[in-house]
Amino acid sequence: MPITLAQLMDRLQGLLVAADSADLASLQGKFGEFMQYSIEHYEQLDEEAKSYIDNVFKALQKEARTIADKLPEGPEKRHTLRQLSLAGGGHFQADNLISILDSPTQVLLPILAAARQAFAQLLQRTLDVLFDATRHTHEGVANFAKIGLCYWAIDELLAASHLAQRAFTNQSYAHIRTDYEILDLIELFHRQPEWAELWVMRNDKEVWSKLRPSAVRKKLGAPKVDSMYSFLSEHGSHGTFRGLQARSLQVVPQADEGRKGFKIWVGGSPFVHHIVWTNSLCVYTALQLLVKSAHIFAPYLNPEEMKGVLETSGEILGQFFRTHYVKWAKDAGLSYEPVLEFLNNAPWKKS
Repeated sequence: MPITLAQLMDRLQGLLVAADSADLASLQGKFGEFMQYSIEHYEQLDEEAKSYIDNVFKALQKEARTIADKLPEGPEKRHTLRQLSLAGGGHFQADNLISILDSPTQVLLPILAAARQAFAQLLQRTLDVLFDATRHTHEGVANFAKIGLCYWAIDELLAASHLAQRAFTNQSYAHIRTDYEILDLIELFHRQPEWAELWVMRNDKEVWSKLRPSAVRKKLGAPKVDSMYSFLSEHGSHGTFRGLQARSLQVVPQADEGRKGFKIWVGGSPFVHHIVWTNSLCVYTALQLLVKSAHIFAPYLNPEEMKGVLETSGEILGQFFRTHYVKWAKDAGLSYEPVLEFLNNAPWKKS
């Protein structure tokens, strides 16, 4: 049963009765006990009781801020203001930020659980492919590179998904971008193994000149500029204004202020479209890695099994996007037709 405001007031009255009314310190101590109890049982309070405690906190913070502002400039004033801001949510505690990545996601969007499930299914299939492929003996730099890069791509996807599930969208985009680079390198070393020989050389300048992402795409016959790669770069790896926009918001100024304000998020971004996009891209990229792995290691796999694996994996992707992404896009008023067209073409069946 929730704790009502009446019950909370009865508790406060009982504490104050037990205090020495002539002793200010005794009264302050009992009120402190009341506030500590309210904090510890906040989630058990009913809405009326929560509203009361919220208002008490606001009043106390306002009074404390008034007192702190009158303190002379110095370490004590700075420390007091920081502590007050921590209590009011205007400052950050490092341990709390770190715990966001340690803890289960607090983002309450239905698409996240569906994305995690689809992602895990597709990733496991890639791990199975790599298990079968690595039971055999491989020779040459190119084969070493392809195997190593596939496992590297898995780690990038794990990091991207973990971050996306917790709304660290800029960081998730950056890891997904690395996967795009890795997938292109794997394909290049598969088609033209001689480039792997250069790749392992210590001449970093030449390697970058000939194997930078745009150069690799050109060697593969793909357009020099890839729109998805550019999007991931802008929102993830590069410190662009567009990337900052994905984690900040202009605040409408108060009538009496007339100044523009900005809110910048730390510890994850609240923008739903970026949360949905990063989680959906993790699912899609997981399928890309599976298709790529099945293609380059085909001689070591069972063809009949792989045909079924790729078809059912495409169905996993299709079900996720049709059931969750398309529904979200419709509700958000965003275009979803290109996604449906892609799913209907089922390119994984042609790989």
